[in-house]
Amino acid sequence: MNKFVLCAFSVLIIFFLFNVERRVGLFDNRRYNNYIDEYSNKFSVDFLLVRSIIKKESNLNPEAISNKGAVGLMQIMPKTAREIATQLGVSDYSSEKLKEPQINIMFGTYYLKKLLDYYNNNLILALAAYNAGIGNVDMWCKEIPNVSSNPTKIPFNETKNYVKSVMFIYKVHNSYRK
Repeated sequence: MNKFVLCAFSVLIIFFLFNVERRVGLFDNRRYNNYIDEYSNKFSVDFLLVRSIIKKESNLNPEAISNKGAVGLMQIMPKTAREIATQLGVSDYSSEKLKEPQINIMFGTYYLKKLLDYYNNNLILALAAYNAGIGNVDMWCKEIPNVSSNPTKIPFNETKNYVKSVMFIYKVHNSYRK
C-alpha cells in the first residue's frame, strides 16, 4: 500500500471514530458519572444504560426542557417526578430541583428500574415506556404480536426511533466496555 492510500485510510478511520464519539458521547462530559454510578448501583441498573438514556434524552444538558415539558438530563415529566419524590421520601422536592443533575439522575434511574421490573427486564418495553408511557406500551403488548422483541413493531415513530437510538448508543457504549 502506498503512503498516500495509507494516510487517506488513516484519516478516514480517525474521522469515523470521532464522528461516532461525537454522536454517542463516549468520551465527553464525564462530570455526571459520579451520580450515574451512585444511582445505578443503588437501584441496580446498568451504568451504561443510564448514560445512554442521558445522552439520547438531553445530550448531557441539565437545563434541557422538551416541548412536552420533560426536564433535565433524563427528561423527567414534572408529574412523574412528584410521584417519584413521594415514593423516595424526598420531602423538600420542588419542580426546580429537576434541573439539578443529582436529583434528575436519581429520579430517572429509579423510574427506569421500576419500568425494567414491571416489564421483567425487557429492555425494548422499558425504553418504550420511558418514552411513551406504560399505558401505551401495555396496549401495544395486547394488540401487536412480537412488540416485546422487535422495536420496529412499535406503532409510534418517535418511540420506535427512540428505542432503536438508545439501544444503539448502549451497544456502542458496551463495545468499549470489553
